Amino acid sequence: MTNALTSPRSTAGLAAATPADRDRYADLLRLFSISMVVLGHWVVALLTTHGAGAVTTSLPLMLSTWVWQVMGLFFFVGGFAHARALRHRPPSGEFVRTRASRLLPPALVMLAAWTPLAVLMHAAGLTSGQFAVGLQLITVPLWFLGVYLVIVLAAPAMMRLHVRHGFWPVLGALAVAVAAVDAVRLATGVQEVGYANMLFVWLTVHQLGFGYADGTLQRGGRRLAGLLAGGGLAGAALLVFGTSAYPVLMVGLPGNGASNSAPPNLALLAQSLFLVGTALLLRRAGSALMDRPRAWFAVATGSSMIMTVFCWHLTACYLVQGALLVAGTRLPAADSPLWFLALAGWLTACSLACAGLVALFGRFERSAGAPGRGPVRTPVAVASALAAAVGLFAVSEVGLDGLLTEQGLPGAAVVPLVLVAAGALALRRATSPVT
Repeated sequence: MTNALTSPRSTAGLAAATPADRDRYADLLRLFSISMVVLGHWVVALLTTHGAGAVTTSLPLMLSTWVWQVMGLFFFVGGFAHARALRHRPPSGEFVRTRASRLLPPALVMLAAWTPLAVLMHAAGLTSGQFAVGLQLITVPLWFLGVYLVIVLAAPAMMRLHVRHGFWPVLGALAVAVAAVDAVRLATGVQEVGYANMLFVWLTVHQLGFGYADGTLQRGGRRLAGLLAGGGLAGAALLVFGTSAYPVLMVGLPGNGASNSAPPNLALLAQSLFLVGTALLLRRAGSALMDRPRAWFAVATGSSMIMTVFCWHLTACYLVQGALLVAGTRLPAADSPLWFLALAGWLTACSLACAGLVALFGRFERSAGAPGRGPVRTPVAVASALAAAVGLFAVSEVGLDGLLTEQGLPGAAVVPLVLVAAGALALRRATSPVT
């Protein structure tokens, strides 16, 4: 369903136009997961720039990351959406181009706006202190798009495995791969080995979405959902508190960066199982909510600009921080009694700034995903999407403070940016001539 999520309609009209077989609860989970990521980043930004005090080492806050590290839900819903798209067996190249063409435009627009701004900041000497931090962090969220594009590339093959071998064997094999990577990392002490789980952890959660799409998880009922939720939570607790190999945090905090997300590991997989199981337990209530026209209208409208929000939410945060700097205002630290009042104002201001940016740039996402002309050349589509994925992940690691060297020469960020642009351009042209 394209128009139901992208075309302006009345509340009742949108509800009536939504196909009966659309799983609206999946849309709710997708929007919820990205919203939690955005809110989490805004809170971390507040802690970073205005003082975290000792709060980031407190056990309650660290345990709260087990709830608001919800990226697993997005990969779960992504697996569901991909399985639904692949059930009609489209050519792999067509599937990859369609998915990538919906994901890339918001990131391309954001990078197109920030790259010349970064060049001007380098030219003006604004590359130290908070300016350097801003240029470094503005691209960090793009790691997700890079990894997600790789998952998109793997989805057709994973679907073939799912059809041939079944849901549970494939899921089990992926989970074993996650455990094996962790075992090698811990045995050798080579932390870089763990980055293989950037693929295996998220592929495992993505495969859970296949089980949701074919009804396996629903047929298991509340018992299976409870086992996933309880088993995932117990597994994460056992790994974290029963061993010294896994930190408490599921995502890093200022001054306390060691987490199970960098890179992903078995503890994060267990926490993702807990989230998926909890989502399944809440499915009946969530689906009933989505049957209400106003609630569905809100979710559908938010979903039509979800990647724009994701790509621009840190810019919104920077605009608010810039306004505070100009005004000479410093907010209280997190261990101050006034912090929660400051947090409410901070989140409100960031939300308003983000809404303005979405109003300005959201049209690029709403117009994305239009089918190209002619059949898709699969090797070109795959190579193009892979180039864009590698570029996005690399620029998330390098940041735009690496755009130019101190001598004004091209820096480490240039090659990743070229890869993103070249991959996106080649993807648009990945069609065979119409004969």
